[in-house]
Amino acid sequence: MKIIFLVIISSLFLISFSNGQNSSAYSRYGIGDLDYGYSPKMIGIGEIGSTQLDPGHILITNPASWSVLNRTRIELSMGYKGIDISNSSNSAFTSETEFQGITFGFPLSTVYGIGVVAGLVPYSRISYLSKENFPSVQEDIIPSYKVTYEGRGGISKLFLGSSVYLPFEISAGATLDYYFGNQRYISTLEFDDNVTNVNTTYENNHRATGFGTTVGLISPNLATKFNIKTFSDLRFGLSINYISNLNSDSLLTAASSTRLDTVAVKNTPGTKIPLRINSGISFAFSEVYNVSFDYVYQPWSKYEFNGLKYNNLRDAQKISLAFEYIPKLSFGMSLLDRISWRGGLSYEATQYMIYGQGINQYSVFGGFSFPMDLDNTIDIGLQYSVRGTKDNNLLKENFVKFYFGISLGELWFLSFEK
Repeated sequence: MKIIFLVIISSLFLISFSNGQNSSAYSRYGIGDLDYGYSPKMIGIGEIGSTQLDPGHILITNPASWSVLNRTRIELSMGYKGIDISNSSNSAFTSETEFQGITFGFPLSTVYGIGVVAGLVPYSRISYLSKENFPSVQEDIIPSYKVTYEGRGGISKLFLGSSVYLPFEISAGATLDYYFGNQRYISTLEFDDNVTNVNTTYENNHRATGFGTTVGLISPNLATKFNIKTFSDLRFGLSINYISNLNSDSLLTAASSTRLDTVAVKNTPGTKIPLRINSGISFAFSEVYNVSFDYVYQPWSKYEFNGLKYNNLRDAQKISLAFEYIPKLSFGMSLLDRISWRGGLSYEATQYMIYGQGINQYSVFGGFSFPMDLDNTIDIGLQYSVRGTKDNNLLKENFVKFYFGISLGELWFLSFEK
């Protein structure tokens, strides 16, 4: 098993986040589409999981969840996204496959709930490619031309954190986060008559870096505390993600066949990303059936770049309802009997506000974990979503996500009495 760990860690040097275009023009605004969950497990529970205490997986929404880690664990995942995008007159389909992220964690003390986790995961993605054709207005004045709009990049998060048990059996956790990334916005002007007219490309490149933190709490089992016999487990969870103003440098470039102009702007007022609040409640029946209800709020109306606010961003909210079946292990169970199943629904009022129209998203999701042995699983996550509208010549998107990942665990670091 240790050889497998070393091979996976070494392979990371060959992996980078993809910047392919999925033609989602909404990601042009702000810092792009937000990534709430990086793994198939998180996709399968609606990407949030504020109250989840799962020793078999590493969840990143609430660092307090790491208090139940009982194995050294490494997780990584790949994701496929296919999207059909349409307006009132046209439609197109495109897809991309990306490396989603990796996390590594281990328990320092199962008695005190001290778990340590590090990881590299995406925070947001910008990924679109669209074209618009313009007919000529008197050929000798303005000939026909087309404009291509392209966006690439996003923001990634590198984090290190830990958890601990507080008095009254409360789980707590905190992380130190480092955010970094590039956002490239490219506009290309191409004339049909490119002999007498000069084609030009404009590129606006932003580079952002800075620090933040995530702190969280998960309550003890309130079903036991208050003798609620209906549930075998009942918990509340809360986590807050704070990002300091990101240092932002901009590089503006205009290029054609005759000239190249570049303007570099350093030490701007920066990028101000609003606070994100995650909260939830979960309850379990018969120790194997778990239902969780999660809510996320992030006031993107307060987002600023270079001291400016944007009218096309609003406060984002997401609600998810998830169901999970995790079988209770017993001697003689087959591999099929040990499969964990999950699924649910979510509604998201995204941060996008276009022409006064809020862009909402409705999703159904599911997945399962197939055991390779007692500590290792192959994880599958699926999500189908509908976002936006065709009204007012806006864009409607139907997309499917398919996540594949592995979660490997082994006893490291823990000491035992002889």
